[in-house]
This record gives sequence, C-alpha cells and structure tokens, in this order.
Amino acid sequence: MQVEPARTRTSSTREARLGAAPAVLLGGAVTIALALAGVWLADRAGENVMGWYADYVLPVGAILVGLVASSGFGLASWFSGTKVSGLLLLAVVVMLFGGYCLAQYVSFRLAFPEGVLLPSGRPAGFLEYYDAVTRNFSWVEHGKAGEPLGALGYLVRLGEVIGFTGGGVLVPVALRKMPYCEACRAYKRSPLVARIPAGIVWKRVNPKRKPQEAQAQEAQAAAAAEAGQAKLQALLAAAKVDGPTLAQAAGEAGSPRGTARAVERLSARIWVKLVHCRRCGQGDLAAALVTGQGKAVRRAPLSQTPVDPEVVRAFLRAPQRGKRT
Repeated sequence: MQVEPARTRTSSTREARLGAAPAVLLGGAVTIALALAGVWLADRAGENVMGWYADYVLPVGAILVGLVASSGFGLASWFSGTKVSGLLLLAVVVMLFGGYCLAQYVSFRLAFPEGVLLPSGRPAGFLEYYDAVTRNFSWVEHGKAGEPLGALGYLVRLGEVIGFTGGGVLVPVALRKMPYCEACRAYKRSPLVARIPAGIVWKRVNPKRKPQEAQAQEAQAAAAAEAGQAKLQALLAAAKVDGPTLAQAAGEAGSPRGTARAVERLSARIWVKLVHCRRCGQGDLAAALVTGQGKAVRRAPLSQTPVDPEVVRAFLRAPQRGKRT
C-alpha cells in the first residue's frame, strides 16, 4: 500500500498557496503605496489624516488609512483563492509597518531634498528631523494649537503605527475566519436561503400585575420556537432529496426577501445559510438562532448539515433562491 499520492496532494496544495502568495503581497503593496501617497497629498494640503483621533485616544485616521492600505491584500486573496495563513498574515504586518516607516522617510526626502539644517548650521538627518517633528506635536482644538507635547508626542506616533497596522490587518483577519474550500483553494459563498420565524413580537408585560398575560405570552413564544424548529427540520430533510425540493422547502420555511422586515422584528428567528464552494459544490446548511434587536442581536449556531454537491448545484440554479450575504 502506498500513501504517496495523499502526501503529494498536500505538498502541491502548499506549493500552490506559496505560488499565489506573492500576488497577494503585490496587491497589498500597491494599495499601501496608494494609501500613504494619499496621506502625503492630504498633508501637503494642510490635512493630517493620520492625526485624526477620537477622544484623544482612538486613532481613527490611522485605522481608516490602514483599512484602505490592506484592501489590496483582501482583494487579491479573495479573487486568487489564496487562504490567509499565519505566515502570510505575518508578512502583511511586516509590510504595513515597513510601508509606514518608508513613507515617513520618503516624505522627509520630498519635503527637504537638500537636507535640513539645525539653527547651529549643522545638517540634520532623518532621525533627528523625525524626533523634532514628533516632539512638536500638539493637539488642535477649536482651531487653536496647544502646547507641544514633547516626549509624549511619541505616544501619538505609537497610536499612528498601531492604528495603521491594526486597521490594516482587519481585512486579512476577517478573511481567515471565512469558510474555505481546501480542495479547490477558494473561499466559500454563504447565501441566506431561509429566514424562519421562531418567536413573537414581544410586548412588555409586568408579570406581577398581569401574570396571566405574561404566561400567555411565554406560551406563544414557546409555540413559535417549536414551530420554527419544525420548519428547520423539514428544510434539512428536503436537502436530502434534490435541489428543487430544497428550494421549495426554503420558500415555505421563510423567504429571506419577502418577509425579512417582519421576521426580523420577532424575538427569535432562525437563519439558514448554504455555505458552499462554487467550484466543487461541496456545501452545508448552517442554521443559527438569532435573537434580540439592534445592538443587542445575538447569533447562536444550531446545526451544520452536509448537502450533496448535486443538490447544491441544482438549488443554486432553481428560481427564487436566497440572496448573498
């Protein structure tokens, strides 16, 4: 018995990832350059984008610039199907930090092509210039600049670096959490195929003053939850038949489009997504219980049921299928 084919396949998968990684890094290098060039142009126009802070603590400007800078990594990774590995993520961090440092030096050379002279007449290098500018940072409030921060200016610089680098890794980190097909080396899609009612429109009732009404509401909620579970089980059973049957069952369980607003007002609802690979058709029906409203929304996974690739393909071809999310 030989096991070399499996080992060879693993090796080829790694080689494919390594081969595509330079394209991801190149895409990121382009957007890093564009983002930092935009910062430099804005600075020349009198707007320090990297100096935007919220409550003197959160470096929102640096985070926004970092997000723009990392967009190339995300786009290249998505379209090439290159999974963001730990090593690739480390390379992204190094490139972001290196790009920030290079941008500081290049802006210095562009602003002072012949160098800088100190009051004593001695020429100053980049590091001395960087130190002087950092120590002369001051907060601007209501159009008036305060006193120079001195050594505390390096805290502002640290915020720039952390904000830029941290904001830059948000996109790659988000991609690392997305479903991925190892066999096809492609990110999976997750269209919402059903939004199943599993709750009621909750009313505030004082159980001490109106105990019967409170109990009736609790009973209605329990009945709605049971009905929602029944619809979910019927949907999962339909997935074992064929694509058209699954499409019909999804529509009967709860269309993700037509009744979306009404269902989302309920105290509980079940989201069912078809997590699948567009290339090989391998997929799963992922169900989650969604509760709460607004900022209090909570999602709890319920089940993940494998679906035959032929059923996935037939369902995606069926009319009135779920929307992408």
